[in-house]
Amino acid sequence: MTTINAHKLQRLINQTRPHVSPDDTLPAINGIRFECDGVHIHALASDRFSFAVARAKVREETETWTITVSEEDLDWFTGWLKTHEGDTILDLAVTDQGLAVKDDRGTLVVPAKDHTFPKWQHLFRDALKDATTPVDLVSLDTRMLARWKAADTYLRVWLTGREKPLLLIGEDFLGMQMPCRYSGDTGDRAAVLGDWSGSLGQSGEGTDALEPLPEPGAVAEMAETMLRQTLRSTAEMFDADMDTEQGSAAFNAWVHSGIYAWSAYRLLEALKKADPDLAETTVRDLNEQLESGEIGEWAWDAATQAGHDPQKWRDDYEAHLKQRAEKRAAETATTA
Repeated sequence: MTTINAHKLQRLINQTRPHVSPDDTLPAINGIRFECDGVHIHALASDRFSFAVARAKVREETETWTITVSEEDLDWFTGWLKTHEGDTILDLAVTDQGLAVKDDRGTLVVPAKDHTFPKWQHLFRDALKDATTPVDLVSLDTRMLARWKAADTYLRVWLTGREKPLLLIGEDFLGMQMPCRYSGDTGDRAAVLGDWSGSLGQSGEGTDALEPLPEPGAVAEMAETMLRQTLRSTAEMFDADMDTEQGSAAFNAWVHSGIYAWSAYRLLEALKKADPDLAETTVRDLNEQLESGEIGEWAWDAATQAGHDPQKWRDDYEAHLKQRAEKRAAETATTA
């Protein structure tokens, strides 16, 4: 039995399905191939022009197995997966009837076969070794580029050779796209530069280099912000003067700031690991809320929807402030 959550299994399918061959006379590639090596479940798909490999760790080491789910069964199987919360635990097992998927309500058997699938490990291993090979222009079919949208938010790309595949790398994802033949006149970079020289200028004068971009993505930016805030808070709290009331309040504020920044960072990293797409979407939505300046209203609505009484929280806090002010006034009158 192999255990994985519903989101990870659905993500494996989403990442690789655009590359499934539509040719049902070739059952080996007319579907998604699942291979479990005991540590990861790999999902593989190829139509011979592109090849996608996605992987996800299983919850605990398990037996090895391989099976192919055909394209005609992917629609309803994906629909069934979408009815589950992302953290729903699924147990997978290969049976004579196909892929058995067990949840807390029962067992679904997806028809599947163990077709002979193309050997793929050496293809990607060789491509990774070839990624440092200097190459000139490579021609690509832009209609295939859209296939990679579901692979990851950001992908790194290398050219492995003039007539060799384009190599794409994401988080737990590898992909290849075959080049296409080019019959035009501008076959190398020098020819393209010559053709564009009138538009680009021929003075030869250098221009200021563009600043390197930081690691892209709202999640990466927020993670950096949370780490910075954690380090700042844990440093500043020791500079507070604990002998004064203001200093003591500042110390407590820095402590809480550090605690919440570190907690946010850890939770963000966990969400990114479990569901990178959801993490990116959530942080972008959060950034819009923060920029709106209305987080108080957002928090009030969220508290109400969760069944809390935010008005009572406010009343209790105001009562606390009033009690503290009265205590200070009494202490001042005593020492006067």
